[in-house]
Amino acid sequence: MPKVSKKNQEKTRHKIIEVAIDIMIQKGYEKATMREIARQAGVGDATIYNYFATKEKIIWGYISLRINQANNLISQVKGLAEFSLQEKLQLYFEFILQGYLPDRELLPEAFKRTHQSFLTHGSQLKEVNRLFLDQIKLFLAQAIASNEIPDQPIDTLIPHIILDVYFIIVLYWLKDTSDQFTKTTEFMDLILQLLVSILQQDIISKFIGVGSFLIRHHLFSQINSVLDNTGLSSFQAELKKFTS
Repeated sequence: MPKVSKKNQEKTRHKIIEVAIDIMIQKGYEKATMREIARQAGVGDATIYNYFATKEKIIWGYISLRINQANNLISQVKGLAEFSLQEKLQLYFEFILQGYLPDRELLPEAFKRTHQSFLTHGSQLKEVNRLFLDQIKLFLAQAIASNEIPDQPIDTLIPHIILDVYFIIVLYWLKDTSDQFTKTTEFMDLILQLLVSILQQDIISKFIGVGSFLIRHHLFSQINSVLDNTGLSSFQAELKKFTS
């Protein structure tokens, strides 16, 4: 029996993920079966387990796929080196949301079964986060090299704060009912403006430890005021106070 090439294996893997997500949206996560996913993806009932042991593993594969796709898209943007840190972060987040858009209604279930289960899936969560964090570290390193922000510890706390911000943006987007998600765009612009201002002032590296905890607390207390799609103007007022 001929050996399947890595390229074909990857193609089959992607097909299984896309088919599985469609079935889960149509029937719900619980009612979707591995057998139905296998048959609609055109693989054998047993073969599918060579790619994914469970439906939950498919969800992990789906999230990794979308982040990898966003990483590929951002790497192909012409003139990206000339973008500011805020512009790079915003475009990158928009690429991720763009990938999630067709499957938006499944995301709450997907995140529930992955990112909220650190104790049982810590290694998988770490690997998925690494795909995101590596891209963020690249943006930060570029910003330091161009003197946009001072040199600071970008291998530790800072990328994880940006990861927290990313999740909050996704949660806000999932609740956003505005036309073409304009509220999310406005919210993203405000929160990233605040984040970049903190980095430009080198506040985090100056207050590692207790100080960084207070910064995260201040940042997220302001974010909480707008998670229900209201209060953007008050958040903007707070931002002006912080950056003035």
